Amino acid sequence: MATTEQVELSVLQKELSWLLREEVHHVLEDIKHTLQECSERFPVQTRAIPDSDIRAQRMILSSPNSSSQIKCVITLRGDSVSQADINFKHKHVKEQNHLFKTSFHPDRQWKLQQVQDAGNHLCNAQNILGDLDPNYKFKSAQEVLLLLEELMACLMKCRTSLAMPKRKSLTDLISNKNMQIFHPALPNDVALSFYIHASKLILAMYHLHTNSQQKIEITARLQVESVVQWLNEAIVFFTLALQQCQQLKDKIIALCQYDGMS
Repeated sequence: MATTEQVELSVLQKELSWLLREEVHHVLEDIKHTLQECSERFPVQTRAIPDSDIRAQRMILSSPNSSSQIKCVITLRGDSVSQADINFKHKHVKEQNHLFKTSFHPDRQWKLQQVQDAGNHLCNAQNILGDLDPNYKFKSAQEVLLLLEELMACLMKCRTSLAMPKRKSLTDLISNKNMQIFHPALPNDVALSFYIHASKLILAMYHLHTNSQQKIEITARLQVESVVQWLNEAIVFFTLALQQCQQLKDKIIALCQYDGMS
């Protein structure tokens, strides 16, 4: 006569077999649909939309604390700032603030590496699911868990690329090749940087000073920003896809709580 533990184990084994046979592909298809929705926010990397159909967005970047020391109007197209008109107050040789105006050279643009990276990681995630035969029969829970871990690693990189911008050193700011795209050229004591933080496009301006040891220091930092709606939507889809993966993973782990179930 079967013990209670044997009965419970048999039930769990049947549930796991059903999950591997019926539910895994269904959930993976849902995740694939979520990533397809997300890919339409990254048309440059994923080719979800022809290049000619990528919409250019004219945006006004404003200061979060209502400061008027820097003003910026940009055109965002895919993963690039294609145009920018920037005005900021700058201390002239006569020790008086005057308004400095600059823009991009014609046919020059500022590539947003974070958006490129997120799009590339998204492509990798889509390829993982795209390479999977919909009729494939998973042989074990461990096989599915490994697939989910690989997929979730890509999705975490997608989200991290946007949500956690890499901190740039002073040398990186000064030597950035994008400093050469402005016309007229920026003053020697000013550096600019466009970057993404979650759903916001930010322009940071750094005032520089050479100290008595001939080392360059940052004496002030100002920023203007604007929410980019499609970036906000992309982060929502990344989060949803991660939740879908985690729910399936948790379900499998719960069914594999006894030895020999994987």
